[in-house]
Amino acid sequence: MVAGVLLLLYLGNIGVGYFQASRMPLRPLAPSQFTVFGFPAREMEERRWKILITHEVPKVVEQLREVGFERPELGAEDQQNFKRVPMDEVMRTLPVVLTEQHIEKVWVEERAAETLRAQGKFYVVHLRLTSEGRARLWRYAREQVARLRALGEKPRDERLLLTVGEQPWASPIISSEVASSWWLMSRFSMLQSSDVQIFPIYDEEIAHIIAQGFEEAKQKALAKASGGAR
Repeated sequence: MVAGVLLLLYLGNIGVGYFQASRMPLRPLAPSQFTVFGFPAREMEERRWKILITHEVPKVVEQLREVGFERPELGAEDQQNFKRVPMDEVMRTLPVVLTEQHIEKVWVEERAAETLRAQGKFYVVHLRLTSEGRARLWRYAREQVARLRALGEKPRDERLLLTVGEQPWASPIISSEVASSWWLMSRFSMLQSSDVQIFPIYDEEIAHIIAQGFEEAKQKALAKASGGAR
């Protein structure tokens, strides 16, 4: 009997949290020191923008509409059909999904690699979001991942772009799970330790740069808030 009552209270608490988050008014955001941008695949294809990841560091490039026939110089093969998009243009164009104010905690976890690779381990960057952060990520995923496709239209990988300052450090793919109502409901369970997992990152330094960037962004935001309150 007691277990049943506790279960009902638990489910009721989750349901109330989901109801509030799904109807939360969300204003557009401006980029900050620690920013998670959306990278909507269909719109970016129309711009001919894509994300290239070299040495685990992402960069936004534009595919040139006209490509010369001359042979590229040695070592320039990967760049022959693309040009780098300036980060200020990227930040003006992409929608902001999250900033440091929507994240409670960031930490790094080391895991053993499950497949045969040169590296025997990789790193996971965990993000624990606020209630508003969960609502923002879920709503963006609902709009992008779960939206209807035209007949015959191929599914696209919907990516995010995580930046510290103006430097991109990760570009995770949004899984279809995030677009489900169950994902948002389950985030209100105390059994959930993190809401976002960015992996695999094989460069330990990059994983810790992301975590440190979040801590510094939080400190700057707190300092700014305390200074404005005086």
